Amino acid sequence: MEYLLNIPIVQFFVNIIDILAVAYFIYFLYTLFEDTNSITILKGFIVIIAISIAANLLGLTTLAWLFKYVITYGVILIVVLFQPEIRRLLSRVGRSGIGAIRGEITEEALSELTRAVLLLAEDRTGALIIFERNVGLKDLIENSIKLDSSIQAELLLSIFYKSNILHDGAVIVEGDKIIAARVIIPGVIVETFKTKKRLGTRHRAGVAITVDTDAISIIVSEETGKISLAHNGKLEYDIPPEKFSRRMNDILALD
Repeated sequence: MEYLLNIPIVQFFVNIIDILAVAYFIYFLYTLFEDTNSITILKGFIVIIAISIAANLLGLTTLAWLFKYVITYGVILIVVLFQPEIRRLLSRVGRSGIGAIRGEITEEALSELTRAVLLLAEDRTGALIIFERNVGLKDLIENSIKLDSSIQAELLLSIFYKSNILHDGAVIVEGDKIIAARVIIPGVIVETFKTKKRLGTRHRAGVAITVDTDAISIIVSEETGKISLAHNGKLEYDIPPEKFSRRMNDILALD
């Protein structure tokens, strides 16, 4: 093996693979922290590392010594500050080996779900629908109103009707079934999602639940009637109604 690594052409390809792996890792970190307050801290840490490298190359001994300790203790600080992102990273890695999605949704059920979302948006009825996938949401379901119903547009409309006692919380869907209503997302989960954007509680809760799970959140704004989708801790805001079904299919196909 050592003999092979000493061959120039082999060394060249090993170096290429090494560079590509590092580039992908940096890109992965960026996508992980994108649209959160942590991205600013990450950029600052990268600048510090760049200054440290430059100081070593230029022979600035004192500056290099100083930044060496800044980076050493900075790693500990990063672990503390980036706890939500680290949890999300480990969750993604853990999910990477999982095969088929639990409870895949059929075209008929997706059609009913789409019809409900479009009607909710048209009437400007606020709604949060969480599509459960491989990572279970048992803790949330335990304190909710448990259901076992097929996905029907009329049922979803009645749940989110403003005079209905169930409309305040979220609805959880698994496969072709509505399994829970009036699901309250705890504040501790909502706080895992930090952003500079001004978002209401419903949107923040919808995105937050996707930070540490592979769930998909469908959010309808009560103020504007705009439809949003959240997955992997990211929010896609103001999705055109005619593109909602296709975008859902795209997200499901990605994972």
